[in-house]
Amino acid sequence: MSTSPYLRRAGADDAAEVTRLRRIMLASAGVVPEADWTPVCEAYFRERLATDPHFVAYVIDAGDRLLSSTVGQYMWSLPRPDRAPYVGHIASVATDPAHRRRGYARLTFRAVHDHLVEAGCSRINLTASPEGEGLYRSLGYGDPTGPTPLTWTAATAPDTPGGTRR
Repeated sequence: MSTSPYLRRAGADDAAEVTRLRRIMLASAGVVPEADWTPVCEAYFRERLATDPHFVAYVIDAGDRLLSSTVGQYMWSLPRPDRAPYVGHIASVATDPAHRRRGYARLTFRAVHDHLVEAGCSRINLTASPEGEGLYRSLGYGDPTGPTPLTWTAATAPDTPGGTRR
């Protein structure tokens, strides 16, 4: 039964739907995971949402399915003057294609952002798709300042099903 969509924090029971939305987000980036990836992702979300206080997801719930989700996490940052103790990362912002352009991604993203700030993050990172960049910039995200952030990425993740890219 469908209800009026509403924002809420995700729990472990939402792992399958958050995984479904993550697959949609990955497909929009041209990434199609192997079939054995889905249960691994679901187990990851189920465990993290149930046990990790530094891991959070917010969703738009329509009663019979989730319409949108955003996932975030935070970790300790090395001590630095004038900087809060945590750095956050937002990932997997996804909205079901049939429900886009209704502000759902903005709502879930903002909820995760606010959660990370309230937890003590002084910096929050994300990787923007061309479709999402305007949203993130409108919410105050911009190009990094200071030293240039660089990332190393292995060609494949050898110990994961399907060798899914990191």
